[in-house]
Amino acid sequence: MEQLNCQNESEWINWLDEAINKEHIKYYKYDQFNNVKIIGSGGFGKVFRANWKNTGNILALKEFKYNTAVKEIINEIYLQRKVDFHENIVRFLGITYENDNYSLLKNKKFMIVMEYADGGSLRNYLKLNFSTLTWDNKYQLAYQIVRALECLHNEEILHRDLNSNNIFVHQNRIKLGDFGLSKRIEEISKSGSETIGVIPYIDPNKFEQKNYKFNKKSDIYSLGVILWEISSGKPPFKNTDYNDPHYEICLAIKIMQGFRETVVKNTPIEYIKLYTACWDQKPDERPTAQQVVTKLEKIMSQKNILGDNFEEDNQLSKEIQCNKNTNTSFSNSSIHLTILDKDNNLFQEISNNIISSEKLETDKARGFINKKTLGTKQILRFRTPKLGNKVKKLLSKLKVKQIIKH
Repeated sequence: MEQLNCQNESEWINWLDEAINKEHIKYYKYDQFNNVKIIGSGGFGKVFRANWKNTGNILALKEFKYNTAVKEIINEIYLQRKVDFHENIVRFLGITYENDNYSLLKNKKFMIVMEYADGGSLRNYLKLNFSTLTWDNKYQLAYQIVRALECLHNEEILHRDLNSNNIFVHQNRIKLGDFGLSKRIEEISKSGSETIGVIPYIDPNKFEQKNYKFNKKSDIYSLGVILWEISSGKPPFKNTDYNDPHYEICLAIKIMQGFRETVVKNTPIEYIKLYTACWDQKPDERPTAQQVVTKLEKIMSQKNILGDNFEEDNQLSKEIQCNKNTNTSFSNSSIHLTILDKDNNLFQEISNNIISSEKLETDKARGFINKKTLGTKQILRFRTPKLGNKVKKLLSKLKVKQIIKH
């Protein structure tokens, strides 16, 4: 397919219709799904689980809001396909239209068909299973998450909203998802797009610096919090008073000042060093995803822990293999998409070629216990009202969501 300069929605629609017609993207008839039930919702729209009649497999259907630009949805498909080879990333399977009206021009309400995670979110998984998890299990969970993040970073993709609610578990295997908030690094560097997330996982530099741009080290900060969460079995700052109207401001300022969660008793010292290095206040002091992978591999090797000893879902594997065959021409073709940067009116050319992850240099991960780690009950005293007002305005601008109380 020749390069396509899609400058308006109709061109994006035509491109997607053509991709389906040529079987570059698999099309699922909506009437072939049954037992469709909503399982989640967010700023992008809703997620449903459904049974695919042909095989009985349970799949996930991600529905977008009507006002979601088609090019943004296609960009999400592009991002999913770019890392679809990785076993710890939710698999993209195809698309469907809710009323089986094949033309997007008549019906924009369509869904992305994806792999379904039977264990729910990591947060829910830890809540239900933490008491039975050994440290071998915890290391395996951590390792799979880091490997998935390494894959994104190797492809120059930032997640930007990494937290335990959009990391999923399928048959005890980690599945990283929710790429609706992911962006290519080049696009982020040219846009002033807003950040959406939950405070404990957000790089504190974003609170301090108005124009601070998210980067790979921002994802690493979030990773550090998640690694701590795996050691504790509970969300960060669980004991915080969520009903406090000033909760967001207080917590953000405390984190800016070095406030972190407390070390959980009986946590291996090498694991503590790893996650505290990840959430270091200074981005340059944080390790890369590849360095974290290397460090975990060394630790797990010394402890004779297998990195991944889970069996793949056989039925789902067949469905994925079927889709790989259907989408081969799409993956390997020289199709080019031109994404319109809505902030700068610039066109950014991106390629659909799936690139193999490059091997990065192996450096030892820097690790140390943050001396500024404080107890969750420490009382914050505002030293200057200007600081509180500054953070309040920034939080308002960023539209940061308050942590859901569980």
